Amino acid sequence: MPVQESRRIYSPLVVLGGLTIFAPLIDGGTTHLPVLIIRLTLLVAATVWTIASLKSGRITVPWSRLFVPMAIFLGWATLSIVWSPYTAISLQWLLSLFSYALMLFFVLLLVDSPWQVRALVMVILGMGLFEAWVGMYQYLWLRQLRSTGTFFNPNFFATYEVATFAVAFGLLCFRGREDGCRWAKPLLWLTALVVGLAFVLAQSRGGLLALVASVAFIGLSRFGKPFLGILLLGFVLGALVPNPLQQRILAVGTKDPYAFTRLDIWKNSLQRIADHPWGVGLGIYKYTSFRYRFPIEGSIARFAKRAESAHNDYLQMAVELGVVGLVMFLVGLGYLGWEIRETLRLGLAPWERGVVIGLSGGILGILTHGAVDSVFHEPAIVLLLCLFAGLILVLRRMRTSGSFSVVEVPFAYRPIRAVLIVVLAALLGILVIRPAAAWYAFDEGEREMAVGRVGHALDWYQWATYIDPGTSSYHDAVAATQVRLYLQSGAVQHLHGAASELQVALELNPLDARLANQLGQLFVLLAEQAPTREERQALLEQAEHHYEHASYLDPYSPFNYFELGKLQWTQGRVPEAMALFTRATSYEPNFLPARLYLAELLLTTGQKERAASEYTEILNIKERYQARAATSLERQYLEVDLDHLRRSLARVEAS
Repeated sequence: MPVQESRRIYSPLVVLGGLTIFAPLIDGGTTHLPVLIIRLTLLVAATVWTIASLKSGRITVPWSRLFVPMAIFLGWATLSIVWSPYTAISLQWLLSLFSYALMLFFVLLLVDSPWQVRALVMVILGMGLFEAWVGMYQYLWLRQLRSTGTFFNPNFFATYEVATFAVAFGLLCFRGREDGCRWAKPLLWLTALVVGLAFVLAQSRGGLLALVASVAFIGLSRFGKPFLGILLLGFVLGALVPNPLQQRILAVGTKDPYAFTRLDIWKNSLQRIADHPWGVGLGIYKYTSFRYRFPIEGSIARFAKRAESAHNDYLQMAVELGVVGLVMFLVGLGYLGWEIRETLRLGLAPWERGVVIGLSGGILGILTHGAVDSVFHEPAIVLLLCLFAGLILVLRRMRTSGSFSVVEVPFAYRPIRAVLIVVLAALLGILVIRPAAAWYAFDEGEREMAVGRVGHALDWYQWATYIDPGTSSYHDAVAATQVRLYLQSGAVQHLHGAASELQVALELNPLDARLANQLGQLFVLLAEQAPTREERQALLEQAEHHYEHASYLDPYSPFNYFELGKLQWTQGRVPEAMALFTRATSYEPNFLPARLYLAELLLTTGQKERAASEYTEILNIKERYQARAATSLERQYLEVDLDHLRRSLARVEAS
């Protein structure tokens, strides 16, 4: 076989098969190392293809109608960076979107034979089977409560297994007698059985919805309406036969107190869309959560939970990219659905129809799960989605030349063009490598801090800020370390350095209320060390400003009102302090530090009945919730020293 033809046949398996195998292996591709490798692989592939095109004198691009909405969507996402308040995080999400687009492009570019399609389908089934065995081992031998496979989240593992099951089920439903070897059919049955069992062990409620949508699509496509009876029978068996998924569904609400808050999160997301119809920026949903907290009644800390994701990828897309972004994405899905329908109308061989139906069922399952969870945040799942869509388009191309045309653009070799390609690839490589390099510097700082080498930790944190100066969390880490050095040495310059770093962090990410709160604390510490009364007053005013800003960014947190109230009390502004303590308890009735200070203030102003009432309420709350306080935050709400208030009330009563 000629070398060029060999490369043409095996390059899809090296690039696409390699990515499909690698992507799920490390936390589903969500951590820095897999993200770096995935992006670099696609960047190198794109660079090699561009240079090869330069040598051939033309760029040959397989064209699909799907590229139009995809290009518009990517263009809008790029434009959204202009109004994103936190550019660094938005840029990273934009790189992810372009990497997914590259994945789809390379499927259409590289796969051009039935043998390659079959090979990639075998890779998909093999990875699903591998993940299933890992999940079963975790549940049966390691005694994990829920199987996760190599993913960090059992729901994402369940989605991956649904997609794999759909491919196996589709091939089984449309398999012809002449298709494949004799052992192929038993292997498909084994894959479907093992993957289905692993799915049950993941105990994913959203995954169950995805499975039903996927299986219903495939079954109805093959058997028509009678399949609804089989589906109903499956529901009945699942409800009657004891299994882990059934037990988790029945236990919802007793073991998971937040199970029913998803509707509140979706309602909350709709409010964000109404407030920002053009979007808040890629990846910014979690940072807008400070201003959009909602109460969970019956909890010690009512507003403690922040919805950092919408648990609905479509709503999250609308929040971050606006209504326009969501519409363009849905238009793209509409184009994909049209391509699938037209492909199924062709005279496909049985195995081709099985592949198309199975891949389509897998796509439907992923998209369905995306309506109740955040599966689009998982690189391995989105890459699998792109592979599924690309293979369907490739199969259509093989059956008809009208699926999409090939666009050829003259691209004659010029030395300056070659240099520009290399320079651009290098710049993109730096952009891809930088966040991972900065994170590893930060992680090394965390290791040093864990063993008490604070100075070494500071050096590593500072390296992280040099490598990636746009990430606020690295500046925050430097500030926290400077404060720790101050507590060890008493050197005030460490406090000034910490304040400077936090101000940079807040400028980079102006939505993070925690940074403003920490700045308030720092200026209080600096005020305590001020040599003159004037300097002390100026520093306290800055602390007050930052606490007010933190209260604006996070209006439901009691801590900002509490700290600001204490500041105003020390300055003799009693009515303002009382109003702030009252506001803190209006949002968080169980936040006892604010109730304690309010009672003390009421006593100083002669309102002993109200002070006694607050004291009684504090005792009632402690009795009601003390045994339930499990987290450090809940203990912060409830742990107060009542001795001084008790003695003060006793003196007032005696007089």
